[in-house]
Amino acid sequence: MIIEALDDSELKPKRSYTEAYKQIPDSVYSKRWAPLSPTVLINLQFYDWKDYQFLVTERMDASEAELFKNRMEAGLELDEALNMGEIKRKSETMVYWGYPPNLTIRADLHSSSSVMIYGPSHDISFLGVNDITREVRFGFNLHMEDGFPTDFWFMLPDDETLEKRHMKLGYKLKEMPQKFDDLAIAASRVRDIMMDIRNERNPQWATSSYQVALFFIMIGGVTKFSNYDAITQIYDGVNARNMYQLPHSLFLYEPWPPMLNTFFALTRDQWGISLSRMLSMNQLCMQHIDKTLMEYGKKHYYDEYLRQLRNYCYQLKVEGVPLPDQTLKSEVPKYDPNTGEWQSIEFKYPKGPRIFYEDIGLSFDEAVSGVLFNITHKWKGEKVTHDDIISIGHGFDTKYLKPEGWAEEEKRKRRLRRKVKKIRKVIRYKKDV
Repeated sequence: MIIEALDDSELKPKRSYTEAYKQIPDSVYSKRWAPLSPTVLINLQFYDWKDYQFLVTERMDASEAELFKNRMEAGLELDEALNMGEIKRKSETMVYWGYPPNLTIRADLHSSSSVMIYGPSHDISFLGVNDITREVRFGFNLHMEDGFPTDFWFMLPDDETLEKRHMKLGYKLKEMPQKFDDLAIAASRVRDIMMDIRNERNPQWATSSYQVALFFIMIGGVTKFSNYDAITQIYDGVNARNMYQLPHSLFLYEPWPPMLNTFFALTRDQWGISLSRMLSMNQLCMQHIDKTLMEYGKKHYYDEYLRQLRNYCYQLKVEGVPLPDQTLKSEVPKYDPNTGEWQSIEFKYPKGPRIFYEDIGLSFDEAVSGVLFNITHKWKGEKVTHDDIISIGHGFDTKYLKPEGWAEEEKRKRRLRRKVKKIRKVIRYKKDV
């Protein structure tokens, strides 16, 4: 499937960013966290709340779950190929990380980073919470061994697993976020139930580490194209209480892996640099769009397809993708816990060049396929060009733009430049003496 961009005339918002936020009814529990999810407010600049509510919070049928299942199976095949050494240019290939599933990671870092953060054998169950009813609506579990996914399973809205009750409290699994105002406590009680389910389904992994992740479906499940934006958005959501004085985190793990717990104590920019180093060695990546899901949406839910496409076009054609340093230095929204109101709701980026796909010689289809750049937070160039692109695509469908071995040659040149710099410094010192 080739995805074509909408015309510029279709990318004129109906309302301002602030007006988009205000049209969310106060009855929507997750409204207070909405400014931490910019893509949601971009959507609401174009769509009325009643339309957006149906598209986002009312749908999770078996066919969509089957598509996501197929994506997970394709990911397992890709990870097996990585483990077998079938992909040669791993450092130039981006793949799904899995933890969390909306982030990508460089293939050569997949195993080492996953083991470093989560351990050699672990499970995480991701459960989506309805933003209005606060019920757990669906979930899936992913198991990893030595940094590679080996097994997964799903819970759909009609799954009897969601009806299971807590042995001591008597509450159903799906009710937990309703019963506790603190999402962390709700996650802890959900984990009590899910741990038993995990051990029943996979007794061979009963001693593996286990986390539960709760997230709000509308506000907490979407990220922007830039991997730096996506990473810092995770920081904002997790630190919603500490950083913004909101009632609790927007999404979280229970319990936190020790390394991530330490990372989240860093400042926002330190977090962005640290995690991006583990996922891409600080290289900027425009994360790819799953075209299988887009094609399915175009055939069966055209309104939803159009909503997603308009959002992507607005980000790539109107806003542009910010550079890593701009993301790390952006001014975050401000919340007043005394009034319960946001004093500002936008992320304000420093002035400077942004990436527009046409300016770097890409088609829209190539731009949404995923792009890995030879650019980090230390980049000081004036304008991003086609020459800054390392590869286009994702997994097996990656197209490499640099000659094989280019990275090693770049390292050799950098070492030579440092050596020359040291020699010149010594020469100047001797002249001064």
